[in-house]
Formats: sequence, structure tokens, C-alpha cells
Amino acid sequence: MAAKRGDRLDTDRVLSFEQVVTDLMPFIDTPLGLEIQLGQARLTIRELLDLEPGSLVELKKSAGEPMDVLCKERIVLRGEVTVLEDSLGLRVTEIMDPDRRV
Repeated sequence: MAAKRGDRLDTDRVLSFEQVVTDLMPFIDTPLGLEIQLGQARLTIRELLDLEPGSLVELKKSAGEPMDVLCKERIVLRGEVTVLEDSLGLRVTEIMDPDRRV
């Protein structure tokens, strides 16, 4: 059975790691926004409207559990919160899928 053009794998476009890095170099200083996700909660509209200063919202994450770091809505890192002088920081503890960082 003959393979149709749309059925064949695109083996002509296999790039080496070095080629990928070379292709990315013009963009290497492009800033990307990171989000550090402390936790999540689900509230009804009534519960949301009842919130006032001093209210507590329970998060679906245990104390001491690593925080997720997202870039473009994809988890790329995990880490633990730390204090840097008067600011909060994040110590990286895990890189998600290190083979696909580029």
C-alpha cells in the first residue's frame, strides 16, 4: 500500500539540539512572564461575595508543598518559597521535563 503524502512522517525536518539553540538565539533575551501558583480554591458566588478583609480562603495545597511555576499556562518548574532580604523568592527544586526546556 502506497503512503499518501499527508500520511508520511515528516522526517525531513529533524533538528539537532544545536540547531534548535541556534534558531532560538535571536530571541534569547525576550522576557517571558512567570506565574507562581500558591494554590487553588473553589468558591460559590455567594462565598465570594461574603469575603471581607480578614476572611480566610483555604487552598488546595498543603503547607510545605512545592509551588508550581507556570509559563504560558504550562508548569515548567516547581520550587519552595524563600525570603530574600525583604522580598519573597522561590528556590527551584524541580525542572519539569528537563529534556524539553528549549
